[in-house]
This record gives sequence, structure tokens and C-alpha cells, in this order.
Amino acid sequence: MVTRTPKPKRRRERGDDGISWDKINKCYVGTVSLGYGDAGKRVRRTVRGKTKQEVKGKLDDLHDEIKAGIHTPATYTVKQCVMDWLDSLELDPHTMATYRGQAEKWIYPKIGAKKLAEFKATDAERFLRDVAKTLSKASLVKIKSTLVRSIRRAQKYDLIGRNVAALVDLPQGRPGHPSRAMTEEQASKVLKAASGQPAGFVKVVKVSEGQYAATHAATETGEIACGTWTRLNAPVTEIGADLTETTCRFCRAELGLDADADASRRLEALFVLSITLGLRPGELRKLSWDHVDLDNAVVHVWRSASRTGDVKTPKSKRSLVLPNRAVTALQAHKKRQAAERLAAGAAWQDNNLVFCHEDGRMYTSDALNWRFSKMTKRAGIGHWHAHEGRHTAVSIMSSNGVPLQEISDTVGHKSTHVTETVYRHVIVPTIRGGATVMDNVFGAGVPSR
Repeated sequence: MVTRTPKPKRRRERGDDGISWDKINKCYVGTVSLGYGDAGKRVRRTVRGKTKQEVKGKLDDLHDEIKAGIHTPATYTVKQCVMDWLDSLELDPHTMATYRGQAEKWIYPKIGAKKLAEFKATDAERFLRDVAKTLSKASLVKIKSTLVRSIRRAQKYDLIGRNVAALVDLPQGRPGHPSRAMTEEQASKVLKAASGQPAGFVKVVKVSEGQYAATHAATETGEIACGTWTRLNAPVTEIGADLTETTCRFCRAELGLDADADASRRLEALFVLSITLGLRPGELRKLSWDHVDLDNAVVHVWRSASRTGDVKTPKSKRSLVLPNRAVTALQAHKKRQAAERLAAGAAWQDNNLVFCHEDGRMYTSDALNWRFSKMTKRAGIGHWHAHEGRHTAVSIMSSNGVPLQEISDTVGHKSTHVTETVYRHVIVPTIRGGATVMDNVFGAGVPSR
């Protein structure tokens, strides 16, 4: 019988990778030696996998990263990557709150624990498909942008080699809520209400048969100012058209019936600028008297309520001719603010702002939206937020024949492409040049009856 001598096991050469079995975690571990650190301790990088072949593939990728100078900490996760990017930003607090809110609600719970080195394009695609069942396309764009920009920052600091989030196509998502624009009639009601005149609510009604029941302010269609719900078949009796006869304290507060006329029109100029010139809410909040030239009827939009104080884009820095109505409203507003300043005394904060609290403090975006909504409700057209005043300005200019380039310049867009895409629902098509030429060439003709 021939006895076979076993071949001696080949020893790993110096510098070769090592692969071993981890009994505790039940997986293969690949190790790459990077030499010795400053303290004389060996520096190693490790990868793990279920099979030897998987570990070998990861070791090859690791060698490519080492050659490229990339070092991803083993415990560095997608959540840490996004948090590092957010901490590096210097933006408006409201914008930062939006970014952090989306990350905390969608990114961290679903993929935050994933190690960045192991985050693949398939993971990003699966994540976006998952949240697309709930979110609109606009929200998906923002979430993907957060991921792409976070990983791009990690690339900058050699923490990852490839931006896998940028490779993924966005799913369709759910239909979003389209932005709205007021009609000319609705905008007129808002400006009328802002000037201290009753608008929208035109009659006083009683929603009960009781002798002492409260009377409410109502619109022509029967909508009640305080939002009181009328029970099915409850009798609604019209009392008259004098709104001062309203006894419901909530209706009176909603319409400002108990406030003096000056307080009711305190922010008239803000609504005029929003609806006639389309200033952004941040531009209205930061507008200072230094940039308002009432003698020449010009407003210089050079600042915004961002963290840096700059406007959104270089094209957003603009000087606009004020409509006559805006000049009148701003003159009255300046006198009113001077009286508020005297009343506040030492408590006045001299920020030189056109639109501010009674003590000079700048409005937050939420405070401005609340005041805008309160006025649109007072006008009887329901809840609208401040940015929709900008949409309204674009819509009214477009429907009255203002060229697209002039609209874009007025509202401070980077290009007409932005005006056409972002505000396409309010832009009226006015491509008539070809039709005019053809009528001149062939004649207008007589329409058949």
C-alpha cells in the first residue's frame, strides 16, 4: 500500500490578503494589512461576507479604494453621512428644518443604519420605490437631492468612491398638490380686505330658530366666517347686509370688526407688493426702508431672509417700478409704523424693516403665512399661503398679455425656463406670431356661419 505524503500548506506571502472564518458571527473575514501606524501598531482593513468568493470580491474593491486614496470607516453609516452634510450647510432656519424633517422622517428610519461602504445603487432604488408609494414627485426629488449631495460631500473627503444615489432614476410618485393662483376677482377681494373694507362676506345670517342665537357673517354662497357647521336641515335665516350686526365673537374676530380701521389695514402694503409684483415671502420679510424709494416709485429687491441674507439667485436681485397703489399703501404704512415705533418706546428693535412685528422684530415664515391666511379668510376665499401671492402675480400678468421675459424679470427668475416649468399651470399660452403673419399673407377670411 502506497502512503501519500500530504502537500504542505502554502503559507501566505508577506502583503497577501488573509481570509478566515469568524466562528462567532458565522461569516468569512478578509483582512488587508496597511503596514504600521505611528504608534507601531499594525493597521488593517477588514471586509466580511457569507462566502469566500464574496470576500475576495470585496477585497478587490477595497484594494481599488486604497489605490484611490479612499478610506471609509467601517462604522460610517448613511445616517452619519447625511447628518454631516446637514451640519455643513448655512441656510435659512426654515429651509434647514425642512431638510432635517425629511431626513428624520424618511431617510434615517429606512436606510440610515446601512453602512455607507455597503450602500449600493439597488439599495437606493429600492428605498425610493418604497417611499414613492406615499410621496409626491416633488418630495422624491428633494429626498434624492439630499442623498446625492450628502454622498458627494463624502466623496470630497475621500470617504466613498462612487455616488450610487446619483445613478438611480426617480419613480413617478403620487400626484402632488398643484400650486394655486387666485383669480383676479379673488385677488381684488384680498386687497379690499387688506385695505380695511369688508370683502367676500356680504350678509348676516342666523343658523337656528332660537331667539337668542348668535348671528354670523356669511358669503353669498352661505359659507360662515367662523366655520360653524350647519346641521342637516338646520334653518338659516338671513338677517341683513350690515356686517356690524354680527354677534358671533369668532366671526367678528375673523373679519376684524372689533379692531380699529388702522389695525385692519396694517399690512395692506405687504399684500399689494405680493400680489402686484410677486415678491417672495423671504424678500418681503427682509425688505428694508433703505431699499424703498417712494419719491421715484422704485423698490430694490436686494436682500432675502436667508441665513446669508442674499437673494435666491443673482437674477433675483432686481429693481422694480412700484404700481401707484403700492406707493400709496407704502406711504400710509410708513406713517403707521412711525406711530408703532413711538408706542413701543425702548422695546422697539430698530431693524429698519418695512414689514415687521409691532416692536420691530422680523416675521418668521410661519408668522407671515399665518397673517396671509388670516387675510384671505377675511376676504372670504379660504386658506392661502404667502407664496401663492407670488403665483397670483404671475397668473395675472400672464393673463393680461405681459411677455414671458418681463414676467421672469419681475419675479426674479433665473431664466424664462423656470417661469415656464415651475409656473406652467398659471402661464397663459400667447404664441400668436405665426397666426398674425399668416393672416397678413393670406388674409383673415370670413368665418363661416
